[in-house]
Amino acid sequence: MPDIDEATEPGMRDRKKARTRDSIRTAAFDLFEEQGFEKTTLQQICRRADVAHRTFFRYYPTKEALLFGWDFGQLLLDAFAAAPAELDLWAALDHAVTRTDGQWEEPAEHTARRRGLRREFLDVQSVHNYALVVIDLFAQRTAELAAARLGVDPVDDLRPAAFAALFAGLVRRHVLIRQDGTTLADWLAACRDVLGPAPLAG
Repeated sequence: MPDIDEATEPGMRDRKKARTRDSIRTAAFDLFEEQGFEKTTLQQICRRADVAHRTFFRYYPTKEALLFGWDFGQLLLDAFAAAPAELDLWAALDHAVTRTDGQWEEPAEHTARRRGLRREFLDVQSVHNYALVVIDLFAQRTAELAAARLGVDPVDDLRPAAFAALFAGLVRRHVLIRQDGTTLADWLAACRDVLGPAPLAG
């Protein structure tokens, strides 16, 4: 029989990581609101969160990443990959969006603050550039997963890349030109209405 401490240790580690991530995020958001994004330094964030620089980089690669969440899009991509195989690509995305709505690993108030701060600071060049980078990486991963769902080679078949480009365009619109009250599910529904059904695995 395993020792109780050994059995509970993974859960305790996860909770400790969540508390550290929350501390960094809260400190950063407070500073962004108090003095702006550009005037806030990593040193200030670490000092207020009471963490070392190396600890910060275990959770976030850059200061800009704080405005996009620590795992931008990963939960959605995981759900897309796991969607029932009989669903076409758009239906699989609908499934993924529905399954992950409200399931982010952060409190709702943090999500609201992060999105508000992101809208406020999107004109900052480094923030805008970071957004383009993460959306491009998101598109690449989407193309890989779409190819796997279709059972095709993305080098020979353009459909996965075309699908990923369309979806990345929706994500870009949703992130960079966010309209209050408009969800990613709304954009997906509009896109499906315009384009019709996406391909199924052959």
